[in-house]
Amino acid sequence: MQFNHFSIIDKPFDQVLSDLAGLGFKFDTALSAKANLKNWLQTAPIAVTSLAATDQETVCDFLDSETPLTWDIFYAISLQLLDFVAIFDFQLTDAIPFAKSVNLPLTDLSAELSAEHLISAIYLVMNSRRQTGMTLVEHWVSEGLLPLDNHYHFFNDKSLATFDTSQLIREVVYVESPVDTQNRGHYDLIKVEIIRPQFDGKLPAVMTASPYHFGTNIKANDDKLHDMNLDLVEKPLNRIELAEPSLTLTDYPATEVPLAENNRATEHFTHTWTYSLNDYFLARGFASIYVASVGTRNSDGFQTSGDYQQIAGVTAVIDWLNGRTRAFTTRQKTHRLTADWANGHVAMTGKSYLGTLAYGAATTGVAGLDAILAEAGITSWYDYYRENGLVRSPGGYPGEDLDVLAELTYSRNLDAADFLVNNPAYQTQLTDMSQALDRTSGDYNDYWHARNYLPHVDKVKADILIVHGLQDFNVTPSHAFNFWHALPEHVTKHAFLHQGSHIYMNNWQSIDFSETINAYFSAKLLDRDLTLDLPPVIWQKNNVAQSFESLAEFGGHDIEVLPLGFTGEVDQFENHYPAERFDAYSKHFQTFKADLFEDKANAAVIDIHLPEDFQVNGQIVLDLRLKLNDTKGILSAQILDFGPKKRLTDVSTMLEPKTIDRGRNFMLDDLRDLTLVDKPYQVVTKGFMNLQNRQQLTEVNSVVADDWFRVELRLQPTIYDFQAGDTLRLALYSTDFEHTVRDNREVSYAINLEKSRLYIPKSKKERINI
Repeated sequence: MQFNHFSIIDKPFDQVLSDLAGLGFKFDTALSAKANLKNWLQTAPIAVTSLAATDQETVCDFLDSETPLTWDIFYAISLQLLDFVAIFDFQLTDAIPFAKSVNLPLTDLSAELSAEHLISAIYLVMNSRRQTGMTLVEHWVSEGLLPLDNHYHFFNDKSLATFDTSQLIREVVYVESPVDTQNRGHYDLIKVEIIRPQFDGKLPAVMTASPYHFGTNIKANDDKLHDMNLDLVEKPLNRIELAEPSLTLTDYPATEVPLAENNRATEHFTHTWTYSLNDYFLARGFASIYVASVGTRNSDGFQTSGDYQQIAGVTAVIDWLNGRTRAFTTRQKTHRLTADWANGHVAMTGKSYLGTLAYGAATTGVAGLDAILAEAGITSWYDYYRENGLVRSPGGYPGEDLDVLAELTYSRNLDAADFLVNNPAYQTQLTDMSQALDRTSGDYNDYWHARNYLPHVDKVKADILIVHGLQDFNVTPSHAFNFWHALPEHVTKHAFLHQGSHIYMNNWQSIDFSETINAYFSAKLLDRDLTLDLPPVIWQKNNVAQSFESLAEFGGHDIEVLPLGFTGEVDQFENHYPAERFDAYSKHFQTFKADLFEDKANAAVIDIHLPEDFQVNGQIVLDLRLKLNDTKGILSAQILDFGPKKRLTDVSTMLEPKTIDRGRNFMLDDLRDLTLVDKPYQVVTKGFMNLQNRQQLTEVNSVVADDWFRVELRLQPTIYDFQAGDTLRLALYSTDFEHTVRDNREVSYAINLEKSRLYIPKSKKERINI
């Protein structure tokens, strides 16, 4: 395995001593290094009798002997404390080489082993991760090193698990939003679930907004799926004009409502879905809040699917936490509640739609939202269901569209009474939505513009932490990339870019992700100095197991130009498949993908053998000279790292079940990671286009049959290391059975390879060393 530590904060020696003393460790620099080691081990919640110091002495024997302490002995002991098994995982005589091999943070081994130097080394070890997924200090706190006193304790500027999760307060409130999505004459109420530790002071909140939280209507979703087996439609020439979207709020008068007795909620709950990172923060003195917004079960309103009405239903909760709006004990609004327990500081977390609503909330500039951790979030809903004027399904979900997702998340229909009263009006709105999203043309329009958060990034005040998988072709990396580059310079931003697909990374063995976010949230939400020195981009290497690298940028400026062919070279492909093959691909798009990648489908496949190492960083641009014997067409492209070798899985593998303690014997989580396996190829990036939109998104142009024309197609952004001798395989084709409309007309495509090329953005050679 390999450790990758980003959460460890360098501290002056007096702060090191203070942090250690806060845990009950008393050190004396007047004593020898060995005496200080003995005090540490005898105070720690460990069985010292189980440890060995050398291949000749147990730790107990060593501590009572005249054998001098060396760095080899210190790290032999430390590795055992970090859950490595002596003799089997490493040899006691080779502790330091093994520690280096797993990238364990090491002290300066050339320095004298003084008491002060040893104490600093102990501090570093305690901040290091154990093989089983927790830092040593967090493991010891979980084992009872500190009492559960419901007060904050910090070590290396991270909050420790000293809040009693067996005595959590679980309550429900109904927050008054500023929107009326049903036009009933009063504001929609939003159901909010709160889980918070008991505390005499005021708590910060970690909030996850999820329209899935109170249930999903899978049957309605499946019934709404669209047929993808349709011919591409020719669009009339057009220049699309857009209206500036605005959210008009009605000012309804507020009726007087008495405060609840003792200002306490009357509705409570026991079990609910929770996000393990939020569970982690519960034990560390952060309230955990879940909100589903308008159009969900036990809330008011209709599902407005990503617009700023839905966002307002989320930010209303932040407003309530800061005393700017009201909440009630019930939907009948008999009594109101204030968040007298809240300090007003909020961070938002969550993946996919959850990260999407975090992005949207950040672009409102709502006061009190200090940071978002947006994981695989959507930043423009058009870019999720469309691409370059083309209807495009997200990876793995052919036939889904925004109206399908609306049916899935309009969970109010799961309650029969709500269905009887509200479904007829909701279906009318859903019909309007299906027309407005315009599957016929696939063009950008006012409906999509109202669900694009990128034009509003100038309002962002929160720090932006982005997590995205570079193998995520559900919510594609362009969402993270575009938001990253749209942000004003004054906004603090960091990105974690891993090699997985649409997955979480907070329980991986190889990176101290939870601890890093702990350091960040502990500073931002508890009014402490942010001392964490986090690089702009933390990137997981694609060709090495459990290896992360610090980069200065997401999107390189150096361009490598690769020609696709020689003088006079032309390639071509057909669009049409025989009925039997077309049906097989339609039923099993994975079969199509395998044939495409192995040059068995209708495609022009160009292999480029790379003579040297280089790192792609950003959007590869295809500059093509193309013609077809028709007036409409689809262009699809995928780039592969082709050829058998070991590559990372895009979904994490369980390494050990229920080994990560999120608190104190609380919400145990599996230890996982991406692993290296033999693979024949790896998709690097892909892209799609309606050729009538080849100039720009808001312009529909003609395609003249049998005339050459130029196409510039930007592919999904990525960061990817190619090595000398690798083969870059480019597949150019039309219909994609996973993503696009399955157009099966008889159309022939030709590509002038001599005049076509790839523009590949590359990282600067220097990397960040931290």
